Amino acid sequence: MTGWLTLPIERWMRASSARTASLLNHVPRRVVRMHARTKLLRTLRYVHARCASQRRAWEDAGVRLSDLRSTEVLRRIPFTDAQLLADHPERFFCVPRERLIHVVATSGTSGLQKRVYFTAEDMATQTQLIGVKLCRLEGATRGLAIFRTMHTEWTAGRFVHRGIERAGLFGLLAGTHLSPREHIDLIKTHDINFLVGAPAFIHRMTLEAGEPLDALGVRYILLGAQPWPETLRGDLEAAWGATVLDAYGTSELGNVIASECVRRDGLHVSDVDFWTEVIDPETGEPLEDGKTGELVVTTLSRRGMPLVRYRTGDLVAKLPDDGRCPCGLPMGKISRIRGRIGDRLVIGAGAKVFPEEFDRAILAIPGVTDYQLVIEKEDYKDVLHLTVESAEERADMTDVLTRALLSVKYVRAHHDESGSVVLGRLRAVPCGTLSRDRPKSVRIIDKRDQ
Repeated sequence: MTGWLTLPIERWMRASSARTASLLNHVPRRVVRMHARTKLLRTLRYVHARCASQRRAWEDAGVRLSDLRSTEVLRRIPFTDAQLLADHPERFFCVPRERLIHVVATSGTSGLQKRVYFTAEDMATQTQLIGVKLCRLEGATRGLAIFRTMHTEWTAGRFVHRGIERAGLFGLLAGTHLSPREHIDLIKTHDINFLVGAPAFIHRMTLEAGEPLDALGVRYILLGAQPWPETLRGDLEAAWGATVLDAYGTSELGNVIASECVRRDGLHVSDVDFWTEVIDPETGEPLEDGKTGELVVTTLSRRGMPLVRYRTGDLVAKLPDDGRCPCGLPMGKISRIRGRIGDRLVIGAGAKVFPEEFDRAILAIPGVTDYQLVIEKEDYKDVLHLTVESAEERADMTDVLTRALLSVKYVRAHHDESGSVVLGRLRAVPCGTLSRDRPKSVRIIDKRDQ
C-alpha cells in the first residue's frame, strides 16, 4: 500500500533544498520503518551474494540465503569484528577494487586504526546525508567547516565541506592549523552563519577570540568528532548567541549517522541509511528502548564496503519510538553518546569513574580547551598525571588542576581516605599541543597494564 513512497523517500532524504527536504515531514513514521526493513533485507542479500568471506562467516553461524527474508535473522548474524576490519578491510569488499575510489581512515585515538573504502556512489550518498541535515536548519546559508586537514586519510572535513555544497550552500573548509583569529576573520569576510567542527577547537576559538562573538551573526554551531559535556553547550551559546547542536558519526560508518534537531531532545537517526541496534555489551543480546547499551550499526546505502552489525563501542540508549518528533522528521532517535565500552576506569581501591566525570571537572576550568590524563601504577597507588591545553597563563595552575581532579568524587575519596590515588605531574601547554600530528587528542591513557 505504501510501496509507491519508496523512491520519493530516498529522493527527499538526499534533497539539496530545504523545500524538497521538508516533504519528509509528511511521510508517516511507519512508512519509514517499513522502508528501512526492506533496505535491511536487500543489504543482507547483497552482502551474501557479493562478499565470500562474510557469506562463509554467516553460514558458519547457521545463516543461509533462505533465512534472509525476515529482519529477525539479523540477531543470528555475527557482529563485524573491529580487529578484522583493521587487519583485512578487503574481506568486506563487495565490488572490484577498481571501483573503490576513496579511502577513509579512523583517527586512531582508540589505538586501532581502520580503513574503509568508498565507491563514487557511496561518496555521493555520504555527502548528501550531510547536506540534508543542513537543509533543515532555518537560515543556515554560509558555512565554515573546521577540522584537521593536514592528514591524508582522515577526511571528515572534506566530507562535511562537500555536504555543505551539496546542500546548495556556500561552504569553506578551514584546518585547525589556522589560528582562532584567522577563523574569526574568515567568518567576517564571508558572512559565515554556521560552523561545523570539533568541540575542543571551537571552544578554543571562543576563549581566544578577543572580541564579542555574538555580533558575528553565527546562528548554528554543529559539534562532532569527539564527546563533549553538556555544560559546553551553555558556554558556547552564551558566547556566540548561536544554537549548538550535537552530531554523531564514525569514520567506519558515516560522518552523520544521527544528529540533533533544534529541539535538542535526542539525535535523529538516518533510518533509511543505518539500521541501529542497542545491545548488552557483555551478552550481545538486544536491549529494550530506554536502556543504555552498545550501539550496533548496519549500513543500508553502501555498495562498495557495506558493514553489517558493526559494534561501535559507543554507549547510547534508543529513545522510545512513539511517533513523529514535533520538528517534523519521521526518524527514530538515540540519546547523546554516554561513553565508550571499556572507557570506565577502575581506580584506587576499586572505584569506577566514567571519562565524562573528568570532562565535566577539567573542561570547566576557565581557559582550558582540552586535556590528557595519563594513569600509571607505582606500587599499590594509581598516579594521575594531567596535562591541559590552556588559553590563559596562570601562576596558580597547579592548584587549579589539583582542585579539579579532587572534585571528581571517587578520586577525592581514594586520594584522601585510602591513599590509593595520588596526583602526579600537573601542567598546562599551549592550545593545539595535544592533537598535534593527529586528527583528535587522546584524552585518557591508561598505562597501568604496561
